[in-house]
Amino acid sequence: MAERLYLGIDLGTYQSTIASSAGKMHTIETVVGKPKDPVARNMLGRDVLFGADALEKKLACNIYRPMAAGVAQDDEANLAAAKAFVTHLIESVDPEEFDEVYGVICSPSHITFTDKSNLVATLRGQVNAIMVVSEPFATGFDQDQYMGSIVVDIGAGTTDIARLYGTFPNESDEDTVLEAGDWLDVILMDLVSKKYTGAQLTKDMVRLWKEKYSYVGGDDRECMVELSVEGKKNVVDVGDIIRQGCEQLIPFVVNGVKTIIATADPEYQPQFRNNIILSGGGSMIEGVADMVADQLADIGDVRVWCVENPIESVASGALKLAGVMPDDQYTAIN
Repeated sequence: MAERLYLGIDLGTYQSTIASSAGKMHTIETVVGKPKDPVARNMLGRDVLFGADALEKKLACNIYRPMAAGVAQDDEANLAAAKAFVTHLIESVDPEEFDEVYGVICSPSHITFTDKSNLVATLRGQVNAIMVVSEPFATGFDQDQYMGSIVVDIGAGTTDIARLYGTFPNESDEDTVLEAGDWLDVILMDLVSKKYTGAQLTKDMVRLWKEKYSYVGGDDRECMVELSVEGKKNVVDVGDIIRQGCEQLIPFVVNGVKTIIATADPEYQPQFRNNIILSGGGSMIEGVADMVADQLADIGDVRVWCVENPIESVASGALKLAGVMPDDQYTAIN
């Protein structure tokens, strides 16, 4: 039998993670940079840059974030960037050492036929066969919590919610909420701009503040950051803004969970209420599990908890699934 490499791939809006059966795991920001002109190409010495390297040189590059909402954007430039990024991601785990490569790819809970076709196109030539599963299901599989749980993946592009009961969830078992990390970045930018008139901001700046300081509940904390106003350095406190912005996300998560529970088999609803799992980058907001639980209290006793490693859990679950699925569950894409 040919030697086979299994991959678990989490293609995210903000960052992507790949795990291989050879024991390799890599996470990289889902960013592609292409030099703006021949001068930039000569200075950079490359035709394409990826991840943090692309962001570091972004003024000399046209920057693409090709996986908006977790799927390849449906235009020529972004599809080309997505293909280049996926190729780079897979090459990072040395697939050429194996005779064939099978991958389990994770996507948001609801994607269109066009989205699936674009996803296959980005992987063609890189893997021999794929299986596509939702991000919440991969997390539940990673945590051995796919029999009687609600998994909420709070990502950058979307918040995906699924009820799991020992089989692949169907469309009615899952929901996608558009309010997620990218939405929160816009909210935070607006709040900062209103408090500090004339502040010069980018989404990347605000995202870094969010990742460092995010919290909900309790009293306002001091979170000092540096920003410019008309080119002049200012050091300001954004602690109250961080809390206010993050707390605006919670009701969307709570309402999504309530809908998924309310439409479940009533005999299993108590089990679902007592095993609500938060994952994705948004689960790293300090205090988020407690606040979600507090706002769910009106539906009965609930238990809400966060996975320990939300950045790698989806890819780890996908890899774990890849190794146990029979070949007839995969789709050949050669």
